Amino acid sequence: MTVLDLRALSTAVFGSGANARTELTSWDAAIRGGLSTTRRVGVVSLSPGAGTSTVAHQLVRAVAARRSEPVLAVDVSSGAPGLAERLGAGSVPPDDTRASARTTAEALSGLEVRDGVVALRPRDADDAVGAWLGEAAPIARFFDVSVTDFGARHPLVDLAACAALCDVVCLVGDARRSPAEHARSVVDAIAGLPESPSVVLALVDHAREGDGVARALATGSDHPVVAVPFDAGLAAGGHARRSATQLAVVQLAAALVAAGGSAARARAATGRTA
Repeated sequence: MTVLDLRALSTAVFGSGANARTELTSWDAAIRGGLSTTRRVGVVSLSPGAGTSTVAHQLVRAVAARRSEPVLAVDVSSGAPGLAERLGAGSVPPDDTRASARTTAEALSGLEVRDGVVALRPRDADDAVGAWLGEAAPIARFFDVSVTDFGARHPLVDLAACAALCDVVCLVGDARRSPAEHARSVVDAIAGLPESPSVVLALVDHAREGDGVARALATGSDHPVVAVPFDAGLAAGGHARRSATQLAVVQLAAALVAAGGSAARARAATGRTA
């Protein structure tokens, strides 16, 4: 797993400006920085095909490349290929040692650390919330950062229940105006949950129309909005072919790690573990 060359990337995307390199260095530092408590990142969308698993996969890669401790990657999505498949991991059965883990070694029982990532795909993920509580909740506290692929969830069914499990929610939407505005319309509702998760909106430019909608939605928003360019290289777990895509992933990962701070501190203060 290779960490991006920030100087080369900033030159490719912005030119040689010192301000651009400063911004990239700041994002990189935000991902690498020390955390007062664990960060539980949930990646979710409102409809299939938005790119949830692709975004989750790239986030896991970006964070794992920058942190010394393994990242927990949880897949409770219903789509294929989900996060676990993109990481080359299969489903695993329940494990009594993990369920009652008191040490990191026990939390890793039956799981493999590969390229700085521990992938967990519960065997029965039909009930995403139940699978997360039963399989991920007992071990998430042993990882500085966990990223969960929740897939597509309906606002009137289980979106809120999935979001409530997270310190920060990455809501993935299509960058075209109508679906982007639909995604934006539920951001405040997610942030207003009793668990107070932070929310970052990631808009994927499937139509190759640019980042105009994302920039418009970001104006005056209380929540970060990150435009993610379409990149054919990311299909089925591949690597980004465009430097602009790599840049967007770093920016998104930094926004998520930073945004999760207030919710994580609130969880720690109240002793909430699930």
